[in-house]
Amino acid sequence: MVNPLDTEFESNVEDFKVDEDILAAYVLGRYETGPLTVIGGVRVECTENEVSANLVELVEGGGTFNGVVLTDDTNFITPNEFDQEYTHVLPSATARYEFSDTLLARAGVFKSVVRPRISSLAPRFIVEEADDGEREGEFGNPDLEPYESWNYDLSLEYYPSPSAVIQGGLFIKRIENFIVDVEFDSNDAPYNGVYNGIAFDEALVPLNGDEADVVGVELNYQQALTSLPEPFDGLLVGLNYTYTDSEGDINGRSIPLPASAENTYNAMLGYEKGPISLRLTAAYRDNYLDELGDSAEEDRYVEDHLQWDLTANYTVTESVRVFAQFVNLTDEPYVAYQRGPGSNRLLQYEEYSWTGKFGVQVNF
Repeated sequence: MVNPLDTEFESNVEDFKVDEDILAAYVLGRYETGPLTVIGGVRVECTENEVSANLVELVEGGGTFNGVVLTDDTNFITPNEFDQEYTHVLPSATARYEFSDTLLARAGVFKSVVRPRISSLAPRFIVEEADDGEREGEFGNPDLEPYESWNYDLSLEYYPSPSAVIQGGLFIKRIENFIVDVEFDSNDAPYNGVYNGIAFDEALVPLNGDEADVVGVELNYQQALTSLPEPFDGLLVGLNYTYTDSEGDINGRSIPLPASAENTYNAMLGYEKGPISLRLTAAYRDNYLDELGDSAEEDRYVEDHLQWDLTANYTVTESVRVFAQFVNLTDEPYVAYQRGPGSNRLLQYEEYSWTGKFGVQVNF
């Protein structure tokens, strides 16, 4: 049965809008001499945002709103709108040097910008108030600034055969205004229990951090094993691995960059021959910081995750293809926790089982 109160609450919480206009211009130059190619340029972006959403307050029956004692649970909905403008100048330069037909190097330096998620930027102010006046809130932050990053990349690529590549790379990033969700109590600065004029006892707010440094290494190997005897000459193998060391500053604390896992890898075993195409993949990522609490012991982390997927395609004719996809074959769960002095404290556990999809694709 549909609950009108919950439906009204969820509908207005998820009702938000962002109108974004971006005016951009760029200049680009290219220089080539022998084995060396250099490309450089600069891009200027002017961005205007108009974001709108709702303040949704759910007050339990027995609570008080604007001096009135409520008999039943009631939603109070107030529209919000904010405007934002900013300009970015984004220079870049890349170089490629071919040592031989099978060995080449690449280097690059560029400035980039990543805009906040719409759900974090929109002024969605969600407050649930108990009958004793205790108010818990989850807020969007229309004052969020985009990530800005200076990026430095260096890589080496080796092609031992036309069907194989081995790559290694080093990357460095200097990031400003990274974004992290922070939990606040009513006594915590800078809000002290009031955010954009809305009182709270506990709240979750996305904030910009100060600066973060990221250093990492990438390794990649891909090969089609065409030299094997039939029918194994259709086998494909691939493996890529990334190590990332990150550190950022926010509210006087030094933390890992949110959502940045230290170790990640993807492994693939496939088969591609004639009408048959198969891929078995494993994707792994380390645990990572998800939300910031009042202290390191209250920070929220997401546990490491290893997911296996399988895809299969069979081409019947040039215009007809049968396919099957299986996602999360081993029922890998989503687990969030806080690190304790003795053992971790479980915050969230979700298990989705595996998902299968079957179909026929016809091209006309």
